[in-house]
Amino acid sequence: MSLKLLKPWINPLLVGLLILFSLPLKLPALQQTLESLLSFSFPIRLSLYTLFLPPVALFSMVWNRKRALGIWQKLRLPLIVLAFLFCWMWLGAIMSEYPKIALKHSGRYSIFLMTFIAFLFALEHDSLKKSGQIFTGIYVILMALTFLDLHGKISIPGLINDLGLGIDLFNPRQTISSFFENRNPYGVVSVGVFFWSLANLRHSWILSSLAIAAALYSIVIAGSRNGALTLVLCLLFLLILTFKQIRKARTTFIIVLVAAVAVGIAYYSLKGQSISRINASLNSLLNVNSYQDLERLDLRFTFYSSALKFGLETFPILGSGSKTFGSEVISETKGMQAYNNSYYKEHRFFHSHNALLTIWIEMGWVGLLAVLLFLWLWFRPALRGPPLIMMPMLAVCVGQILDYFVWEIFFMAFQSFFFAYFAAKIYFEGRIPNVQTTDKLDQQDEA
Repeated sequence: MSLKLLKPWINPLLVGLLILFSLPLKLPALQQTLESLLSFSFPIRLSLYTLFLPPVALFSMVWNRKRALGIWQKLRLPLIVLAFLFCWMWLGAIMSEYPKIALKHSGRYSIFLMTFIAFLFALEHDSLKKSGQIFTGIYVILMALTFLDLHGKISIPGLINDLGLGIDLFNPRQTISSFFENRNPYGVVSVGVFFWSLANLRHSWILSSLAIAAALYSIVIAGSRNGALTLVLCLLFLLILTFKQIRKARTTFIIVLVAAVAVGIAYYSLKGQSISRINASLNSLLNVNSYQDLERLDLRFTFYSSALKFGLETFPILGSGSKTFGSEVISETKGMQAYNNSYYKEHRFFHSHNALLTIWIEMGWVGLLAVLLFLWLWFRPALRGPPLIMMPMLAVCVGQILDYFVWEIFFMAFQSFFFAYFAAKIYFEGRIPNVQTTDKLDQQDEA
């Protein structure tokens, strides 16, 4: 009897564990103990996602192995493209001039793939609502701890250290500590959670409302210009896609008016760090007369131009290997010569701050085309359905136009969840109407 009661919760619990074990927490105490017992030094720093995430992901796939055939039948083409992409990544790592770093991060990115596949298996129809509630609950709890840290009630780094764990914050002097290593992925993920909670508001009104409030507040306190810009761009996409499905001019006018009023009130009432940083950036942009002015304004514009020049000159087919953008471009382009020293190369701070440019350099033209094909195959069904259902996926993709978060395991776990949840809704619940049926209706309307 107890097993029957527990069974409906196994997949939701697996979803929760996949999220929790994606937290970028190191295990220094455990590593020290294991190394002393085994008289062996591990080549990597042990963490939740290297030690616990892979077995949980594997268990999720084994537990739901009966769904494998159905998943393959529904998602065959994008999964083939994704499998090819990762094989190409490993080939590039093996052939790379920087094999040590390329192979290390190819292994790390393969954990991301396992997590994504595990979500596909775990997010099945009967427990989809429970899985969504657990995901939302974890986000709300983690954000509550973040807010308490912001107001000085607790210290997240101190709390983690007391548990024998560690976290590599990008800038420990920032006014806010979060479970994301940087405020940019924190802000962008919060945009995705905002839209995801809106889409699921009717399924869990109280919990989704808490997540919406937490996500909006997170966007403000993160101080991320990228997060704020992602929110604005996604709202514009949502309005455009909504207008295409609305035939009454009165409805369109009401939506535009409400959206304009909401954006205006939000902008003038929020006094967060992100708003002040956006205002400063806008004021600086008004004085820009050339691309050189942009490069002096922000180093990422130097990355853009250097990556474009390098890519067009070398025309990479295989690419330089995972996480090698900095080493490759710093060494080979004039614009980055100021950083051509061992300090920046060894720490590998730099990527192009743009997902597509980084993929182009590290995986070549073949890898870039494979990524674009996968995204097109995954997003295409959403264009025929309710626009809101695709917005969480779109948010995490748009957020990487001005940055690149594949190095952040927690961000990638959220991204994988959004993509897998979309597939569960569209392909396995049939939320998108059949294409042929839609075409017939359009022909009848035209007649």
